[in-house]
Amino acid sequence: MSVEFKKYGPDSFEAFREDFNHAAASDEKDPGARKYIFVMTTEEISFRAADSETYDRKELFEQGLEIRVFDETSEAKWFRASIDCGFSFRLRDDSGMADDSLHVWDESQYLDIDDKKTEKIRAAGQGDMVCTTGGGKYSLPINGYKNAKIRIRNYLGEEPDTGELYAEDWRLAGFTEGEV
Repeated sequence: MSVEFKKYGPDSFEAFREDFNHAAASDEKDPGARKYIFVMTTEEISFRAADSETYDRKELFEQGLEIRVFDETSEAKWFRASIDCGFSFRLRDDSGMADDSLHVWDESQYLDIDDKKTEKIRAAGQGDMVCTTGGGKYSLPINGYKNAKIRIRNYLGEEPDTGELYAEDWRLAGFTEGEV
């Protein structure tokens, strides 16, 4: 397991673009691995499959608050507190990590999806959009949206004095599709 950190200044667009393109590219070791992108900007929240994404890199750099490119083994994450701050970056890669059930905990959480409203908008041709129970919409790049879950990997740290475990970090790891 490896973790890398980096900062981007306001004039670091080219470095951001290059790093984002690299993270979103197909995995050379496992070209069939499914990668996803989560984006939260000042205008939208969305999930997309990395192999079919069409995000404008300049808009992501200028309006993005949190961006994650993830798959089963890794996550590249850009984040900032507000639009006037530079991005911080964290890459977490579990490739080659031995199973460590004490310090890694995987969970699945249901996504907020109103099935009836989602059926209507998908029947109307709105592709991968789903409706939330509160009335919002977001794109979701999976077909089985009923009872769909997002998989989260938690990394646990251990307090040296007491041995107590705590959540040190977490990342998105994929989706569990439900019924269609």
